[in-house]
Amino acid sequence: MTNKTAAGNRRRFATAQVAAASAVLVAAACASHHPPDETGIRRTIQRAVRIVRPEAPLQARLIERLTADAEIATAAEAAAPFWQGSIGRTEAAWLRVVVAARNATYAVRSHQREASQEAARLMHVARDEVARARAEINETGMGQREGAAMSVAATSLGVAERMRAAARDASAVEELYRAIDNATVVHRGWSSLHARFSDPTLRRTWQQEADATIDESRRTADAAIVVDKLRRRVILYEDGRAMESFPAELGANGLRRKEHSGDRATPEGNYRVLEAKQGHATRYNKALLIDYPNDEDRMRFALAQARGQVPHGARIGNLIEIHGDGGEGRDWTDGCIALTNADMEKVYARVHVGTPVTIVGTYEH
Repeated sequence: MTNKTAAGNRRRFATAQVAAASAVLVAAACASHHPPDETGIRRTIQRAVRIVRPEAPLQARLIERLTADAEIATAAEAAAPFWQGSIGRTEAAWLRVVVAARNATYAVRSHQREASQEAARLMHVARDEVARARAEINETGMGQREGAAMSVAATSLGVAERMRAAARDASAVEELYRAIDNATVVHRGWSSLHARFSDPTLRRTWQQEADATIDESRRTADAAIVVDKLRRRVILYEDGRAMESFPAELGANGLRRKEHSGDRATPEGNYRVLEAKQGHATRYNKALLIDYPNDEDRMRFALAQARGQVPHGARIGNLIEIHGDGGEGRDWTDGCIALTNADMEKVYARVHVGTPVTIVGTYEH
């Protein structure tokens, strides 16, 4: 046998060996290849999408796109002859879907746990803040902005409570923050309204005015009236001594200082009884008309006009009284001070035209 013939035989033998090995490998692969349980995987993926979609719609769409790719890979492998199949392609495709679904579900579940804890914490805060705002909103002088904020705060709290009951904690958190934010608007309005009553300069001025009126009562051995707006009290003095204190109702914006007609604020300053009314002279049982506006009020009004601090065309106002028909338990007048008829009878019997009436924000009795 020549060397050439021997070499050819060796090449043919090697080729036959490769072909045989290849056939064995393919047969072994076909024998050992088990397609994934696609039915079970599909059910798992569908559950994951239902969990993920409400809170992470983009992740839900990614899972659905990967699922479509896996379905295509599965169909292609099923249709291809065994010698053209790509071993592991289907498994890899479904594995990508499962990993994406698992990660997205874990993230959503973690977020839901955090949202549940946050909602539980905020619910206590929001309930307290809204309850406080409800108490504050009835204060004299609170405006439309605070009223609108109170309405939103109460509504958001109610919506959040319903969402919590439906296990929609993430949405509940948003509503609870909205409730707290709007309750804060009410708090700020209330604080702004009351800030002046803590002002040391104003408190000192009010104290001096009240003390001067009490001193006058002592010197003249006559009656005097001091009105404490913050405490809603009318205090009747005789001979410098506080004889009686009566609950009072103010203007609808009574805690503010009166600036012009129609502002429904109760004025502050030193006044005198200008007229004592009863019978057909008043519609409030009995009434004491005071001399608002006095010279100081007119000067203040003129300055406010010059600074543009009062509405164009507004007047200073008048007809401020201490009168009866009170007892409603709220501030409701146009700037007057209302007592119950029984209390008004007592005050009316002890004062006269010229009696000093000092109205202050508040003072230490």
